[in-house]
Amino acid sequence: MNSTAAAVQADVTVATIRTWCRAGAVAAVKQAGRWIIDAASLARRIAIGAMKRRPARTETPMIDLAAGYTVTHWTPGERTETITPVVKRSRRPRPVCGHTITVSGLAPLFADRFDAIPESDRAHFLTVFRSALIVITELPDADWAGDPQGRDDGLLRTTYRGDVPGISIADVLDLAARLRTQLAA
Repeated sequence: MNSTAAAVQADVTVATIRTWCRAGAVAAVKQAGRWIIDAASLARRIAIGAMKRRPARTETPMIDLAAGYTVTHWTPGERTETITPVVKRSRRPRPVCGHTITVSGLAPLFADRFDAIPESDRAHFLTVFRSALIVITELPDADWAGDPQGRDDGLLRTTYRGDVPGISIADVLDLAARLRTQLAA
């Protein structure tokens, strides 16, 4: 087998195959200026590489911070309003918690849960949920240790109190942890 075919089979570059041939990692003979590679030796080398290869990291899906959720208010005229997440970063660090990130307008991030609520109750629960915030801080705060609305000694906090069916405080804090990872990148 020539080096090009071996590279395709091993899913590496031709330069890597040539390096393997020169180093003796695969059984190969150079004839007329070209490497002729033993197929069984290449198969063993591929198996060795597969054993050493780390498992692929699974990427968590990105949270769409540009998403919107439209709600119809049951008032005269039935006006509609679109709620979108708003991310604010503090410009100056605070002495207690350092830099902070505040996320408001969380409804679109829980759109599937709100869609499961009957339409007659949805507007009320969206109004209740409207004041919910996520606060991500740079430094831990001992005052938040053990608080059900905080996690990681206050690095993640929420003002949400669990008033909407199907959305727990833990769900909001899980979202906060994912947002912290996403916004840190």
